[in-house]
Amino acid sequence: MDRINWRFSDKFGSHWIKVKFYKEKPKLKEVRRLKNVMFCEATKKAIIQPIILDKDSISCLGAQYAFGWKPDKKRLLETCQSKTQASIANLKSMLSRAPRFRKPFKYIGLNTEGIPDLIMTYTSAQEIMNLTRLYQRHTGKNLDILLPGMMTICGGIAVKTYLEGRITISFGCVDSRNFADLRREFIAVGIPKDLWNIFID
Repeated sequence: MDRINWRFSDKFGSHWIKVKFYKEKPKLKEVRRLKNVMFCEATKKAIIQPIILDKDSISCLGAQYAFGWKPDKKRLLETCQSKTQASIANLKSMLSRAPRFRKPFKYIGLNTEGIPDLIMTYTSAQEIMNLTRLYQRHTGKNLDILLPGMMTICGGIAVKTYLEGRITISFGCVDSRNFADLRREFIAVGIPKDLWNIFID
């Protein structure tokens, strides 16, 4: 399972990224510690080289909030309002439902060695359809999706997939479209480790 992302890439295409949350600093080889990046931006960089992130790595207030590192609601709401022109009341409502860690992890690994907590990718609607069909065939259930309105990749994919232990899907946000190479025809998806057996024999 160490190369689970490669197995998903072979079967479904696109680059799959391993995401691992660490309580303490891991002893890893050949990893790059990034500074001043957005989480979604870091997922793109992890395709080339394994990445390690901590609270000082992330420049995005939304990701800081989602990962429980810097829950500055006032500043986050002001930043979101300037980007979206939505009312503070509506943003507060969305933020109250946004997934986030109450007890933050100290580090996040992207494509680091070992078995991750989840894998994620940016892929086409057709591949999402293929994943959904396999899920339905295996479980006999529909794949219920609640699309996040804020922190769509960091919170809506990484945190939500981990906390809820279920498949998550997101259309992304303006920042992820710009910084993570989430092209107009792509959709983000996250799959927790307990569900990999549905898709990979």
